[in-house]
Amino acid sequence: MRQLPKVNKFLQDLSARERLKTRVDADGTLIAPGKLGHIYEYDDQHLAVMVVPSTPRRNYWGVTRAKLVRLGFVVVQDGDCEGAACFDPSNAEQAKAAIRAAGVRRKRRLSPAQIERQVSWLRTAAEGHFEPQNAFRRGK
Repeated sequence: MRQLPKVNKFLQDLSARERLKTRVDADGTLIAPGKLGHIYEYDDQHLAVMVVPSTPRRNYWGVTRAKLVRLGFVVVQDGDCEGAACFDPSNAEQAKAAIRAAGVRRKRRLSPAQIERQVSWLRTAAEGHFEPQNAFRRGK
């Protein structure tokens, strides 16, 4: 059974400000997933970035850890190829470094022209006048 995420004001604010995609993890916590890790709530005042590359990359965590420590992060878990560091979500420089370290993707911004094009396409499809190009037609 899927659990509802705990109220996580810091991660929700960060994801809204930085246009981050979020999802509920298996244990019911809200996270911002990335290609190399994720951002999650560490405690009531801090967020943390977990760096866990899918393929072991020893140098990536070592270089990333050094950059994060220089920016004021506190390393809370330090492994050979992976680790975690907590940061203050109100510090914009730390937030951007955490996003980059975990490889979190931002939500796409659509221009007004792209929005209008998609809305008109959806209206046409809803009216039943849409005929896909290069579609296989049965009976002909």
